[in-house]
Amino acid sequence: MQSYEYLDHTGDLGVHAYGNTLPALFINAARAMLEAMVASNSVDAVKQIPIEVTAESLEDLMVAWLDELIFKHEVEKICFQRVEILQMTNTKLSAIGYGEPPDLKKHIVYTEIKSVTYHQLIVEQRPDGSWFAQVIFDL
Repeated sequence: MQSYEYLDHTGDLGVHAYGNTLPALFINAARAMLEAMVASNSVDAVKQIPIEVTAESLEDLMVAWLDELIFKHEVEKICFQRVEILQMTNTKLSAIGYGEPPDLKKHIVYTEIKSVTYHQLIVEQRPDGSWFAQVIFDL
């Protein structure tokens, strides 16, 4: 199973993310977003950032999760190499992000993502038990 794919979306960036489990779906959605921002293979995992989000629903949790990663990237000045989910329910997520401070001489920067939108947002379990998400990002 592929982990994610980018979609053509006028003026914004869209992704389809896939996972055999709900945590895998959330990790793959994060990977798609983070890789669109900075090439993860140009980032070293020298710093750990704790990430905690809560929400009312799975859709809200997806938006909160991805928005929190954008926030950490912008405010705590970190480029993420990868994320690891420690604990997760349908309304709460605890994770660790691994990365390092931005270095324009080292990191391959692709685009700036301003926020996650609710436009055409989908988070659903498929009949075979796998998970699917569609997320649109505001650039």
